[in-house]
Amino acid sequence: MARKGSKPSKIVIPRPLLLQSKPMRNPYVKWERYPSGEVAIFVKYKKGLMRRILSSFVKLPEYKKIALDKVGSYVWELCDGKHTVGEIADRLVEKYKLRRREAEVALIAYLQQLIKRGLIGLIPPRSSSERLSSKSN
Repeated sequence: MARKGSKPSKIVIPRPLLLQSKPMRNPYVKWERYPSGEVAIFVKYKKGLMRRILSSFVKLPEYKKIALDKVGSYVWELCDGKHTVGEIADRLVEKYKLRRREAEVALIAYLQQLIKRGLIGLIPPRSSSERLSSKSN
């Protein structure tokens, strides 16, 4: 049991399991692709007390805009629940001429930031026992 005020412990996902997981965009997050190919994500501001007070004096924006660069936009579009983390890393290696390990490390760090902000989630791979039981039904 965690003590009050202590940091929650980090969940460590084994690398092979992580590479087989499929990142998926949060369906409630608004985003758009610009003609340049870059993506902007729009995150709704939380309605706290201070925000409500300020909004009575000034018109505040409803969304915060996060502009992604070309690589971030490319990864964002591949976070569709169909591609695994390993497949996305492979594509980064091909497209941007990176070393495999370099692509994995950068990709995992980027995905962690997106997960922390609630912009994506990870779909774990189905275990072989689940596949067997679903085939028999």
